[in-house]
Amino acid sequence: MIRNRKKYNIDNLIEDKKFVEERFKYEDGAYGHCISLPSIYDLKEPYKEHHNNVPLRGVLGHTPYFKEIFDSFETEVTSFRLLRRKSRSSYGLHDDKDMGDDIKRFQIPIVTNDDSWLCVTHYDKISEGWTEENSYTMEDFGRRFKGRYDSYQLEIGRMYHFDVTKIHTLFNDGDTDRITLLIDAKVNDWLLNFIGEFIK
Repeated sequence: MIRNRKKYNIDNLIEDKKFVEERFKYEDGAYGHCISLPSIYDLKEPYKEHHNNVPLRGVLGHTPYFKEIFDSFETEVTSFRLLRRKSRSSYGLHDDKDMGDDIKRFQIPIVTNDDSWLCVTHYDKISEGWTEENSYTMEDFGRRFKGRYDSYQLEIGRMYHFDVTKIHTLFNDGDTDRITLLIDAKVNDWLLNFIGEFIK
């Protein structure tokens, strides 16, 4: 897990998040927990029809700080969305290889709590394959992958990057939902240099 040295403006992130949430529902997006922010003009084929991005909400013109972050990437952005993990819930064990080999993922937590943990195993695949949401408690996960995973608590307003081809999940055992801005972008020289400036 590595992070950008920059601290993003929390008030601006929350203001734009509020604008989006007042108009759209997470339940209508991919897997029932995301809101895709670009319009059909902001993404290229085939990404504008990728399940992570449908339906495209076209709100970047009304969310200036999200638009600033989107425009800061000097490469093609292939997905740009708010992701919600409800309180007292977890993702199933999964990887994100479906993004493509030439795409990297970044996230900026906007709302989190002290009981949210991102857990990344050392495995590219596991015998049980992908699992359903809430199929593991954090304790069960810890026993299943003892000594073969890393866990992280992520600070709001920081941009993070990790290898999403590894099997991973997120446990939100807190009383509040966790909201993250998720960004997928195509690899080019600029992006590699951008990642190269991240720190542990």
